[in-house]
Amino acid sequence: ATVTPQFIMVMENAKREATRKRMKIARYTAAMEENSPVLDEMVRLRDEIASLLGYESWDDYQIEVKMAKTGARAKAFVEDLARRLEPKFQQELEAMRQLKVAETGDENAQIHHWDWRYYANQLRKKRYNVDTEQLRNYFPLDRVVQGLFSTYERIFGLRFEPVQPPQKWVNDLTLHMVLDAKTGEPLGLFYLDLFPRPGKYNHFAQFDVVGGKQLRDGRYVRPVAALVCNFTPPTDDAPSLLSHDEVETFFHEFGHAMHTILTRARYARFAGTNVPRDFVEAPSQMLERWVWDADVLNTFAADWRDPSKKIDPALIARMDEARKATIATFYRRQLAFALADLRLHDAGRYKDSRKIVNDTLAEIFLPAPEGTNFAAYWGHMSGYDAGYYGYAWADAISADLATAFRSAPKRFFDEETGMRLRREIYEVGGSR
Repeated sequence: ATVTPQFIMVMENAKREATRKRMKIARYTAAMEENSPVLDEMVRLRDEIASLLGYESWDDYQIEVKMAKTGARAKAFVEDLARRLEPKFQQELEAMRQLKVAETGDENAQIHHWDWRYYANQLRKKRYNVDTEQLRNYFPLDRVVQGLFSTYERIFGLRFEPVQPPQKWVNDLTLHMVLDAKTGEPLGLFYLDLFPRPGKYNHFAQFDVVGGKQLRDGRYVRPVAALVCNFTPPTDDAPSLLSHDEVETFFHEFGHAMHTILTRARYARFAGTNVPRDFVEAPSQMLERWVWDADVLNTFAADWRDPSKKIDPALIARMDEARKATIATFYRRQLAFALADLRLHDAGRYKDSRKIVNDTLAEIFLPAPEGTNFAAYWGHMSGYDAGYYGYAWADAISADLATAFRSAPKRFFDEETGMRLRREIYEVGGSR
């Protein structure tokens, strides 16, 4: 239940409601007894620190240096967006509920927290003829990696070359050097750690290994990044096959790696992704749009059993329509987490994190299973605290950024626009 790709595969495809519920409870009770009191103490200490520093709340302390500036402004943004999404969210829930009624024969069936992924997937299949599991055949990992590399090389004027890792923490680890394609200047390195294993971080993320900075003698320390993923490993019968969502995530996280590596900021404090936290996701969220474009996908997506078979552009259009059909559900879930985070870190010394998070989920999204505490498993509470709203905030910015490519002569392959992104956002980091 704690390995994200396996969890999502079950939640999207398990027909038995009891199985879905059991899986959701397992995930939402992971380390619950141990971590719940720890999180409550973290929240208490954060409020105490904020008060000693003269802030009304930890929200205000954390957000002062971000684009939103205050906890109140961040909260108003989240609440306003949640309110505006309410009509479409209810329409989507009703569409999913009707599917559950048809499947179960129960006219009074309701969509529970453990149901939404399954019925959203059924909606994609039945209304839009999109089978996400069958789509995996078009995304063998090796082809996706090469397609991702060639896309980023092209738009950012780069070249990626494999190098031998000086030390491996896992046998299938790979290391790659990033060079400027025109000058040959080495810009940095990135590791790819692609498959799950016991004890490994169980989601997808980019981590700095070495940050960029200029030394006193004028030399520049080039960055090193690690892309940590958890794709389904290959089997004896088939290669590692990615879902379209995983391809989207790969493009997103690799965007963070480019942000880290392409920096030319003088000070480490402002290098790479050291930008306001409610902006940092924007460039990577923008790059997710590449995997919804037929011209981009068909440079690498092909059926591994017969590479002459490409994805039909009409299918990509249906996939986009299917995505929009449950987009309010996606965002209401994100906004529920964002608001729960802000409420946890609002003014007040002693809080019950379990009650705050579960009450907010029930108010904005769907009630969590009884007796669970997702907050105890919520990794964002350490490092992204009072910052989860930044995903939605940055997504609004990313939509504007993407218009620069959509209106460019070569659209998502436009080198001139890509170089503007490299020079004006990636290289400067947080230094402007």
